[in-house]
Amino acid sequence: MSQIKATKKIFPISTFISDLPADTILQPLSSTPENGSASGRLVIVGDVHGMRKSLESLLDKVGFNKNNEDHLVLVGDLVSKGPDSPGVVDIAMKLGASAVRGNHENAVLNAAAEINAQKDQSPQTTEMTGDLGVPENADTMLPEDAFDKPEVPDKPTSGLSSQITASLLSTFHLDWLASLPLILRIKLPPTLSTSLGDSLIVVHAGLVPGVPLEEQDPSTIIHMRSFTRQSNDDDKLVPDEAFGNEGWIMEWDRWQDKSVSKTTVVFGHDAKRRLQRGRYAIGLDSACLYGNQLSALVISSASGKIEHQVVQVDCADVPVMPKVPVEKGDKTVAV
Repeated sequence: MSQIKATKKIFPISTFISDLPADTILQPLSSTPENGSASGRLVIVGDVHGMRKSLESLLDKVGFNKNNEDHLVLVGDLVSKGPDSPGVVDIAMKLGASAVRGNHENAVLNAAAEINAQKDQSPQTTEMTGDLGVPENADTMLPEDAFDKPEVPDKPTSGLSSQITASLLSTFHLDWLASLPLILRIKLPPTLSTSLGDSLIVVHAGLVPGVPLEEQDPSTIIHMRSFTRQSNDDDKLVPDEAFGNEGWIMEWDRWQDKSVSKTTVVFGHDAKRRLQRGRYAIGLDSACLYGNQLSALVISSASGKIEHQVVQVDCADVPVMPKVPVEKGDKTVAV
């Protein structure tokens, strides 16, 4: 298959595909006397990019409650550029969230490895990589300074670099990021009707239709935005990091229309197009980093069917100036 030429190497992958059991997260809706909120929901959140206040606002709006068996999933790019990457990872770890690696996690992990390689080895030096798993009671086992907050800017910035972000993250943060899979797969219960198909796939950027999950290219998974066609073969799709005339989900939908078994992909990465709703693909990067919205896909089950809706909040953090045109309401802003 064709591959995107990544400008940065892929940090070693500990898990390529991880399966999330549907029966542990898609429970029938119920109410609690305390808050009356629904339970057992899957809440998939788009690119956060260190915008901790916005993530907290979104979780508050959807009434997220881990005690009610709600489960948080993040589509990658939790970190980098925004003001509080450590705070975002803290939230994910404390809530027992699932997530996939994005291109910015990959860049930050590479940067951390480079920083460690340059350090003089000493008894006080802490290695970045350790146990890649995080215990269930991670919030009680982490050292007191693991959740210390960095200084948060009070005016727009050009964004924090991967090197700076890596230096702000603790060993526990970095090990957690390194443990993230590239693909998260959720088999949907066949007893429940749904427009999402037979399975739900979460990746950061995209997938190439017709290629088995196990054979998808890692760089493509975290970088692609569109397809181009080879000049000598109109049927051969080449994944491209460029925005292109249309997003990759158009081709994905066409492929799914011909497939017997349907698969819906939830992804992020493409802030320029913001919220995308295909028949079998949903893009959740709504450019919160640039002062727009942070989006979540909330999935629940009721009356024998799986329901889903998109919930958004306005950015609650200091935004970063975009380097490419990004839709903002009815205007396009860029620098």
